Amino acid sequence: MGCHRAGWTVSASMPFLLLAALFTENAAGAAALRLKAADYGLIADGAADDGPAIARLLAEARGVKGPVALIFPENGTVRVTTSPERYVFPLDGVAGLELDGGGCLFLLNPYLRFMRLAGSRGTTVRNLKVDFDPLPFVEGTVTEADAAGRFLGVKLRPGQGDAPSGGPTREDGEQAFFSMLWHDGPYGTVSEHCWTENIEKTGDGTLRVHCGDSFHGFEKITPGVTRISVPVPGIAHRFGPGACFQVRDNTDALFEDVELWSAPWFGFELLRNGGALTFRRVHLRPRPGSGRWMSLWRDGFHVKGNSAALRWEDCEVFGMNDDAFNISTHASTVRRVEAPDWIVVSQAFPLGYVPWRESGMLAAADRDTGRLFPTRRIVKVEEGPPRVISDKPAAPGEIALTLEAPAPELAEGVMVWDPEQANPDTLLKNCVIGMSCRMQSPVRMEGCDVTALLWFYCEHLEGPFPSGVRITDCTLRRGRGNPDKALIFSGQPKGNEAAPPRAIHDIVIENSRIYGGVAVEGVENARITGNRFLEAGAAVVLRGNHGVAAEGNLDAEGNPLEPR
Repeated sequence: MGCHRAGWTVSASMPFLLLAALFTENAAGAAALRLKAADYGLIADGAADDGPAIARLLAEARGVKGPVALIFPENGTVRVTTSPERYVFPLDGVAGLELDGGGCLFLLNPYLRFMRLAGSRGTTVRNLKVDFDPLPFVEGTVTEADAAGRFLGVKLRPGQGDAPSGGPTREDGEQAFFSMLWHDGPYGTVSEHCWTENIEKTGDGTLRVHCGDSFHGFEKITPGVTRISVPVPGIAHRFGPGACFQVRDNTDALFEDVELWSAPWFGFELLRNGGALTFRRVHLRPRPGSGRWMSLWRDGFHVKGNSAALRWEDCEVFGMNDDAFNISTHASTVRRVEAPDWIVVSQAFPLGYVPWRESGMLAAADRDTGRLFPTRRIVKVEEGPPRVISDKPAAPGEIALTLEAPAPELAEGVMVWDPEQANPDTLLKNCVIGMSCRMQSPVRMEGCDVTALLWFYCEHLEGPFPSGVRITDCTLRRGRGNPDKALIFSGQPKGNEAAPPRAIHDIVIENSRIYGGVAVEGVENARITGNRFLEAGAAVVLRGNHGVAAEGNLDAEGNPLEPR
């Protein structure tokens, strides 16, 4: 790109994808028209394919001028085998829509996903449960662990149908192919990935899992005790059309009393939303009473680049085989400095583009040392030609940003992001979490119960660095993610110490009960007060910090705690 900036498009605001609206604009103050799914042929007996009835219901709703409530019968089982597209509820451009599931269980063909909510306003989804049939996994107990032969013998739990066979298909966006081992940990179940090359049916209710070269956990397995979830080839690990609930580019949405019991890939993906998104009693967990150990094959909540106020209240999130919460953005990297107030950047991970905005802010940090640079306002955004990667729209290869004031500290390789679009107002309240969490945005946690690693850090493809983190009245236990630690703040990404200002800053950990080690490294302005560290011998390490106060903390015996 030269000074003339030929071929670039000036962006005046966040260029959301323009989606064809399913429903007309919500009339202000109008009462919602109630459309009953039963009137469109829905049977909800768990046997008939209700996909065509849902399609007819949505077709009727398209012509409604004003808010619509889609009402399902109470506590039925809605089996969906077919759908006009792979999302059963493709809700694009809706305004004031309510989906009331009536407590129904929606059983989906694993080729399908439940909902795409995009470019919409004021949506409510409540009172429903989602599961898949057939499931993307089978489960059993490991009966043999042969390190020399690199296989595991498995006896399946009864009532799961035929044992699967085969291996990775590399179709429909299938990603890494692994089984999941479940060990008994000190405070709960601890899972471990077992990379899988092939699954061999060996008898009635038995199979053999052939392990990939990267699996080295044979010595941890106790035959007859260790449990395993085995992927079903052709279903598990498939990206398909996306997450089971894909929520992109919306303003204001409420999900309430929703359960997700299994999924081939992500549970929820939240990208570029504004206003307020609330998740109240939204549980991602194994189906209660089923005896299952796992829920989803990937992240529970995959949260990227939102300006919305994000709220999770009274949610249970566990059993997935990646993070319960991955809260971050897609940061960019400075590629060139054309002038002190004119830089060229590109998004480090090209998919899930988080556009820059004129009048928006540019934050910056050295990703290697964790040092923070001054924030600048953006006055002009010029996007290079758009790209398509794997048939998906991607970030432009380069974006030129003109700043309102010179920024001499910016140089090639510096990480930059828009702090107003990095989930700046995020609260988890009274949630039960049983899988590791990767937090790279400002997060507040109140009254949460976590049995897994809480990791606050910066990853080079995501970012940014979390600041303004507050952990209050929580119970934290070590589990999945780290064998020793319950909580880590990694403000020195490569162990490099640097002077302030620090990119991870203004941290509060207070009045919490912690079972396991804690490490706080390379942060600025942290307050660690009134906590009980209840695991004898667990290390509390404070290193390379600036302005850290640790007061009123007690160890397992009730004595004042002295951090190392």
